[in-house]
Amino acid sequence: MPEKAEKRNIKRAKRRVMVRYGTRTADKTAFTKNLSETGMFLQTNNVFKPGTTIQVQAEFPDRTFSMWARVVWAKKVPPQLAHILGSGMGICFIDPAPEWVRYYEQWSKDSILS
Repeated sequence: MPEKAEKRNIKRAKRRVMVRYGTRTADKTAFTKNLSETGMFLQTNNVFKPGTTIQVQAEFPDRTFSMWARVVWAKKVPPQLAHILGSGMGICFIDPAPEWVRYYEQWSKDSILS
């Protein structure tokens, strides 16, 4: 049976980064499972509906980036099954700043080496 083709053309870094997020203020906390220059997967049981615009603050050791994003998909599972089935949401950044794109490009190269 042939393997499914990857839908995304953007390379994603499988890294854990703390992210604060929310609709009005970034008052919830989650961690990434993967991220790219255009979006990320937030591992959380506090998901928003697809289409919701949220504020995200990705906290790197040397810098924090604040951006607006749109929820593309969300999956909520019972808390006792979250570690098995994976609960969270995929988000896409809305007009990411050039500083973020430059930072991500360098960070993702460095993270492959470390």
